[in-house]
Amino acid sequence: MEQHEQRMSVRLVVVDPDLSAQCDRVEKHLLAPLAGSPRVTDDHGLFADSLDAFLRIRETLAAAVARGPRVWTPNGRWEHEGLRILTLPTAETDVLYALLRELSGALVAPRDLPDPSGLAAALHGGVLSAAEPAVGLVGALARVLSMVDLTPDADADTLFAAVEAADGEDVRLTYAQEEAWQRLAHRVTMLLTESAPLHRFL
Repeated sequence: MEQHEQRMSVRLVVVDPDLSAQCDRVEKHLLAPLAGSPRVTDDHGLFADSLDAFLRIRETLAAAVARGPRVWTPNGRWEHEGLRILTLPTAETDVLYALLRELSGALVAPRDLPDPSGLAAALHGGVLSAAEPAVGLVGALARVLSMVDLTPDADADTLFAAVEAADGEDVRLTYAQEEAWQRLAHRVTMLLTESAPLHRFL
């Protein structure tokens, strides 16, 4: 049997209750309804593939949470939200980015244009929950992707190295690493909530 090698991406993720809440919204109120709706044409399997990819990413996140490690402040008195190193096939994030482009395009498309796939109609009513505006759900998908595919910077690299060096054991940050954590926490909070951090991670 011929095997195709998957491209893998190793990345740092901050595992936070708000991330889990965003994942729940995306799965239950956006991806599952689109994948299961007969009113939306899915000739290329994008919606079904996206739901499958999203579920696999959630499984990987859950396994990483269970695996550890715990991350402590320099004085050892306070535990931070979980820092995890994940290995994900790039194909899984690629298909979700493709879906995000489709959804974003459908949201801004003029209402009087033809809608052969039925996607624009689904987003503007009839398939998704009326309690969850489509623009908010698409935004939630974008935030989840930004979290599991966090753009590297010096702070993320510093914390990645600390977690990797611990090799699964608990991590007690140095003061320099703690400063990197605080900056990363601010950035992550802005990504997740689109609001001021309010020192949630302190």
